[in-house]
Amino acid sequence: MRERIANLSRRELLKLFGISVGTSLAGEAAWPRKIQAQSRKVTPRKNVRNVIFIQNCGAMSPPECLDFKETRFTAKDLDIQTVNSDFVISKAIFPNYEKWAPRATLVRSFYENSLVHSSAQYHTQAGRALNAAILREIPAFGSVVAYELESERRSSDTFPTFVSFDLWNARCPQIGSGMLHPRFSGLDINTASVFEAFGAGEDDSAAKNSVLAERWEVLSRMSEVSPSGAIGGKANEYKAHYEYAYKILTDARFKKVLNLSEQDKARYGVSKDRGTCKIGLAMLLARNVLAADAGARFLWVANTYNGGNGPADNHDQLYGRGALAPKGAQLSIYESGPRLDAAFSNLIEDLSKMPGKEPGKALLDETMVCMVHEFGRNPEMNTNGGRDHWGPCFTNLFMGGGVKPGRIIGKTDGYKVTDVGWKFKEQPMMDHVVSTIYTALGIDWSKKIVDTPSGRAYEYQQTAPLGGPAFIPSTPIEELFV
Repeated sequence: MRERIANLSRRELLKLFGISVGTSLAGEAAWPRKIQAQSRKVTPRKNVRNVIFIQNCGAMSPPECLDFKETRFTAKDLDIQTVNSDFVISKAIFPNYEKWAPRATLVRSFYENSLVHSSAQYHTQAGRALNAAILREIPAFGSVVAYELESERRSSDTFPTFVSFDLWNARCPQIGSGMLHPRFSGLDINTASVFEAFGAGEDDSAAKNSVLAERWEVLSRMSEVSPSGAIGGKANEYKAHYEYAYKILTDARFKKVLNLSEQDKARYGVSKDRGTCKIGLAMLLARNVLAADAGARFLWVANTYNGGNGPADNHDQLYGRGALAPKGAQLSIYESGPRLDAAFSNLIEDLSKMPGKEPGKALLDETMVCMVHEFGRNPEMNTNGGRDHWGPCFTNLFMGGGVKPGRIIGKTDGYKVTDVGWKFKEQPMMDHVVSTIYTALGIDWSKKIVDTPSGRAYEYQQTAPLGGPAFIPSTPIEELFV
């Protein structure tokens, strides 16, 4: 806050506020106008209003967590509990599992071709495998959601449809809106700085508070960026990037979003979290943004901790404690599990008690919650007491609106899938998670954009991904809903 406002770039201005935006493909002429459905009839389910997508960065180990397998490597103090006949869980890793596990449905048969965090996390965010030839035109699938839900926005909606938390700190940060209009890029909230930027008390005013006065100077700088501001052909793009920022920063509901009680922060484990980005703060803010009902309907929570690949990238000392505990960007399973569990369990509990839009429904009834990993972990321990990357099988979690609770889709022996769990012979992939989110929100996953900058049609869900299987079915994971 000491640096003079006049010397800050536009992107630095947003960073000052704990907010950042994704990039977009330059030039209004590049924005697509021809979007069409495929020939076959598709009827989206439209059975949820909102989605919370939790990106569990680093790939938490399935053999200890969501696909528990006891082997000669397994620690003896995990305190295994039974959720149902196909789901056992460690109370040592997830102390509050009873708040969420009975509601969850697990898909254990996922496959990932890329075993590098950056490209696998790109796959998670784009909903398709990385293709360097058309990298700049591919939007985040959250941007596609924002584009598709634009017609449902109300005049009172000031928050963008797509809001993320701490995605800036992931190995693959925001990829932006690609070929889509920059207003669909999404707004990323930095939990490490957003509270400092808006830390003034309720009774403070711009005249009495120098920090708040400086913020207003920032807003004044933002307002200079307009089509009439003589900044050339980028004017519309800059305006779109900062329009949401200006609105959200001047909306009283945003300050209310940031008003977190000490009791809530304690429940969500914030005080015990040593990370640069605290997962408890991110989930509390996601809860409040959703409850504000100010336009945000697709919320992305990135569990990034201290950056790098993520806290669960346990190539060594998975069970490490004390002097053997991992340092820096990683945490042992005894720390990463309870840290995530404190935030997640209370998020689910709160959403189940908060009123939804429809009478008689809770927010959780109207919100699909996904917890997703970029790939799995090797069932064999390496010589450093950790688990390396594993693509043949891993588990993702779904619950909330539309999802039938208590199901286990797919079976593994730890090394490979023994039952894919759905009507196709191919294993589900991240592409199918995206189609599932699309159909739940009422979006036709079979659509494609014809007039792309490269001339290659952009399918909302690919069927022949680059570098992946020769074919994957075009479908949501319907077994989650029926």
